[in-house]
Amino acid sequence: MWLYYALLGPPFWAILNILDSHCVGNVFDRPWIGAITGSLATGVIILVFPFILPYVDWELPNLKIIVLALLAGALIQLSQAFYFQALERTEAGIVAAYENFTPTLLPLASYFLMGDVLEPWHYIAIGVLVIASICFALIDLSRHGSWNSIFLMLITSTLQVSAILIEKYVFEHSTFAISFMLIMVGVALSGIVPLLLSPNIRTIFVKNIPKLKPFVFLFIGLELANLVALYLSQKAVDLGSPALSAAMETTVPGYTFLLTFVLLYFKNQYGNEEVRFRLRTKLVLVGIMALGVMQIA
Repeated sequence: MWLYYALLGPPFWAILNILDSHCVGNVFDRPWIGAITGSLATGVIILVFPFILPYVDWELPNLKIIVLALLAGALIQLSQAFYFQALERTEAGIVAAYENFTPTLLPLASYFLMGDVLEPWHYIAIGVLVIASICFALIDLSRHGSWNSIFLMLITSTLQVSAILIEKYVFEHSTFAISFMLIMVGVALSGIVPLLLSPNIRTIFVKNIPKLKPFVFLFIGLELANLVALYLSQKAVDLGSPALSAAMETTVPGYTFLLTFVLLYFKNQYGNEEVRFRLRTKLVLVGIMALGVMQIA
């Protein structure tokens, strides 16, 4: 059952990557403002949680689980800050490819911390997906000549791996509904608290507000899509192996690249001319990723 959730998540992440890239290039004065607007939008969305609670089966977990759930949410949003910095430096499809550091690190972390051992063909499939991602990285290097995005996304993936492992522990010791809600509260607080406590962050954000106002509903829509994507990925983690669930998300670069190309074909404002660079090679890499996913499935 975990596979259905794992397969449904990547298209949502791809859409988010493209729209986030557009916001970084055209709306945000600083890339990390995306993490702040995401937290604020999440804060608006979680206001409906009290109305949902009577309809779900839940039980308030102990303090340790509550703290860990909030920490997982904070790590997710902190990883977003580095992700937005990377989006400032290269195209969305390449950034999505760098996110495949996560399935490289996660099996190792799962093995050493949780004793989670996969079948040999799973490791082979993950290797294929990671190699395809590295090829995307080489394409990026040949065009931009900078390692900055790679380092930023390596930090992003490390934070994501930490969040996923904490989520797995939380899901095992609490009901999924309340755990998910607590994680989302952590996502909201991790962006709102720095905004309240740091005068420098607040000053930069306030100056950006005139450009942000016309996109308020877009930000809420983005966060709703992000909420759906997080729900699907976390449900896959809850029902299956964290390593395999993360491996399925290595298809995100393929979805992102193809969707960007379609948008560019129709001359949409969210398209990116850089997608044309080494087009055939990218199409081949997308096909290789598809084969890797089939092996995992």
